Amino acid sequence: MEGRNTGLRSIFIIFWVIGSIFWVLIGALDGDFMRSVITIAIGWVILFLYFWLKDEYMRKKWGGQEEE
Repeated sequence: MEGRNTGLRSIFIIFWVIGSIFWVLIGALDGDFMRSVITIAIGWVILFLYFWLKDEYMRKKWGGQEEE
C-alpha cells in the first residue's frame, strides 16, 4: 500500500524542497533569515504530519487488503 502514490508524493516533495530553498533565500535577502527558517520548519512539520495522518487513514481504510 505504501507504493500507491509515491510518484505524486515524490514530485510534491521535490517542489516543496525547491520552494523552501527560495523561501529561505528571500528571507536572507530580506534580512529576516531566522523567521524564514522557522516558517519553513513549521511548513515541513505540517507537511509530514499530513502525510503521516493520510497513511494511517489509508492503512485503516484498506485494513490488510494489501496486494504484494
